[in-house]
Amino acid sequence: MTCEGEPVRLTQWKIPNSLNFVVEDSSFFQEWDRLPSPNEVQARARTQHQHLAGEYSNQNKVRSMAIPYVRPPPVIFEEMGLFVKWGSSVQISEAQCLYAVHQFLKGDVPAPEVYGWRTEGNEAYIYMEYINGQSLEQAWPSMGYEDKAGICRELRTIFQHLRQVEQDPEDPFVGENIPGTLWISDCRQLTLLFVGNIMKGPLYDRAFHVNYMQEAGPFATVRDFHDWFTFLHRKPMPDPYSIPVEPFRHDLPDDCAIKFTHGDLHRSNIIVTPTRPYRILAVVDWEQSGWLPYFVVNSTTREEAAFFLPSLVSQTT
Repeated sequence: MTCEGEPVRLTQWKIPNSLNFVVEDSSFFQEWDRLPSPNEVQARARTQHQHLAGEYSNQNKVRSMAIPYVRPPPVIFEEMGLFVKWGSSVQISEAQCLYAVHQFLKGDVPAPEVYGWRTEGNEAYIYMEYINGQSLEQAWPSMGYEDKAGICRELRTIFQHLRQVEQDPEDPFVGENIPGTLWISDCRQLTLLFVGNIMKGPLYDRAFHVNYMQEAGPFATVRDFHDWFTFLHRKPMPDPYSIPVEPFRHDLPDDCAIKFTHGDLHRSNIIVTPTRPYRILAVVDWEQSGWLPYFVVNSTTREEAAFFLPSLVSQTT
């Protein structure tokens, strides 16, 4: 457990930077000798898809496993307590993020334990703990006021712990090979920070067009990120540089802090217990996590708050 209010320095060199890695000291290997191979994952996927095909009337959701596609549904090895995300769009940085959350936040932010990751061809496989619960989106309508208030208190604590995470100014990898300006962290110390994913790579965000994902960072400054982001919609134009800069660009704060964020903290990505007393078991789907300007982090949080607050207020009036 980390001390409340104290910064948590995330040291990048302590996070494995390999395309294939097995977390040998994870709880999985206390009972099992090895992780399923990619072939075994795909074989299990075929079995599970055949089962799903009988459950869903919308056959568009269940495509043949013989046809490769970008985002196949995850695979569950329930007997192993194992959940596998795989496919050509799966980001290894998500696995590295889960590894970092467990190493640096030490249980303060509930997330699936990652057991390993590997790549085969253009497909990535992330092996993680299977969280047996229900999404908050599913559970919320049946919750009473006290249940909802309790979940909101837990979420507040999770937010607070995430906000404690900082880029380590002593980490030799932070800012390496990124030309840019020095950020003043306080009146005495200059620190070079960046906007990007947890491994100083491009941000992965579904708000960006797939054609621009690979150029989404890392950015040496918040200003660089803002300039790039506000230029995106002009890129397809015949002469994008002839278009004046949008007035709202000047409203974006280039001097705001950089914070670590989950990036997609939607209620469907919060897993809670299947029955009362409702408690948060895990926050899942960390693929869009990374270092972002603080106002971006706050805006996504407020979007979710807009969902929670009316329900709580209506039950107290």
